[in-house]
Order: sequence, then C-alpha cells, then structure tokens
Amino acid sequence: MDDATIVFVDLVGSTAIYQSLGNAKGAELVLGVTEWIGAACKDAGGHVIRYLGDGVLMAFHLGAPAVECAIEIQRLQNEHNASLPENLHCQLKIGMARGPVIEAQTGWIGEAINVASSLCERCVPDQILAAGLAVDQISLKNFARFRNLGSMFMPGKTQPVEVFQIEWRTDANSGFQTVSAELQPMDFDDSKPMGGICLVGVGKQVTFDRADLPIFLGRHEGAHFSIFDPRVSRLHAKIYEIDDMLVLEDTSKHGTSVRFSNGNTVLTLRNQECVLHDACVIALGGVFDPDQVPQVTLSFVN
Repeated sequence: MDDATIVFVDLVGSTAIYQSLGNAKGAELVLGVTEWIGAACKDAGGHVIRYLGDGVLMAFHLGAPAVECAIEIQRLQNEHNASLPENLHCQLKIGMARGPVIEAQTGWIGEAINVASSLCERCVPDQILAAGLAVDQISLKNFARFRNLGSMFMPGKTQPVEVFQIEWRTDANSGFQTVSAELQPMDFDDSKPMGGICLVGVGKQVTFDRADLPIFLGRHEGAHFSIFDPRVSRLHAKIYEIDDMLVLEDTSKHGTSVRFSNGNTVLTLRNQECVLHDACVIALGGVFDPDQVPQVTLSFVN
C-alpha cells in the first residue's frame, strides 16, 4: 500500500438544477462540472479514482498539490457561479484525508477514502475540511490558510481525527493561520479542567456539572434540555464526555449544525459526532437561520 491524499468533491445544488433545466440539460450541466474537476485533478498531477454522478473521488501522491487543487477548484467554481443565475449555482463540498490506499479489482480501498467521504458529508457548501495528516508537514508558502477545528469521530475509527478547515477565499478572516510547517495537534489545556457547561437558548439557561453528563437535547419531555419545537427531534442530540473530551452526537432526523466561537466555521452533523473544543452555537434541525431552526449557545464553566 502507498500513502495518498484523497480528495472527495461533492456537488451541492444539482437537484435544483434538474428542476430548473429538466433531466437532460441538468445532467449535461452537472456532467460538465464533474468533467472539468477531473481535468483539474489530472493537470495538478492527481488521479481520478471514479466519478460519482454529482461528485468526484481523486487521489494525489503528495499533499501540497492536493490542497492546491482543492483550493483552485473552489475558486474557479465560485467564479463560474457568479456568471449564472442563482437557480443554476452548483456549490462544492470537499473532504480530504491521507493514508495508505490500494487499487483492488473491486476499486480503491483505504481508510483515507472513508475519512475524506465523512468529512465531505460534514462540510457546508463552499467548504474544504481536511484531516490533519492531509495537511501535515507540507509547505504551502502564503497561499493557503487553515483553522484547527479540533478532533472529530469518524465511522470505523476508535480514536478521533484532528480536522482543519482550509480557507480558499482571498478576503477571508485574517485570524486564519498560514500553513508553513508541521501542524501540531490541538490539545486540551489540562490546567483548566472542565467543570461543566452552560446552555442558553429557547428562552432559558441551564448549567450542567461534569457529573451530569451525558445529557440529551430534544423535544422529549424527559430531555435534560428540552426544546418544544416541531423541527427538533424527540432526542435530537447528546453531549457526553470521553477521554476528557466533550463530544456532541447528533441523533436526529434532520441533523445538527455547530458554529464555533473562533469564527464562522460551521460543521454539519447527521448521525455523527464532533468534539466540542470551544464555546459554540448549536442549531438543531438544520442551518443557522433563527427563522428556520432553534439555536442553543454552549459555553464552559469552572
């Protein structure tokens, strides 16, 4: 097995395109997007593992060309969308991971493929999420910036994976760091042990001690933080502790979004988990829109 950086690109908005143009013309437009993404991959020295209808799975021998290609793909697609009516916009979600892979008779096999796919699922449109190994020990000069999102649990892995958001917009928040050397894992500060958490939202505030964990958020009257809203599942999400880490698990029908206090970084969870490494706002049921779904603010208390 050889190590490779896997890039999983998923197209968002294809359903609206098919509705606007019809199946034939809609398929032609989506195919055009996936084909030029594949061409961009090959131009950057990568290999297209397979096309997935409205997505592309790619592999790169080195990490730097993979990150460069992902950024260029987002930038070019964003420029292309600007020339089209909104109902024809096709946004991209990109997940990246690195690890040993092998080309078998049944297709490519490797844990990195599963991790890249899972990260792609957790992206919001126009976002690039990369597992730590995909951006570790590479020098990208000054063109790429990243934000450490802490650790997240992935399907089939017993230990959480460190995740970074790769920023591709030139007008992005200057608080992002530039990737220029080996990235060190984000560790919890043991000198400040978590005493508990405070949840504020839907007209109430509740503080939970560490001993109270796990706690459930949801519409069920027995939930520890009850939210009586039809858009919220009966047991929508669970917050628990594992190995001194605070974890949020989505157990809902419509998903949960998390926006950390360090910026506008948003993660989407659908029956998935992430580590709550910082104060955050949790949207139960979908996107961050106060008119659409209830929101709860989480902060740490001593």
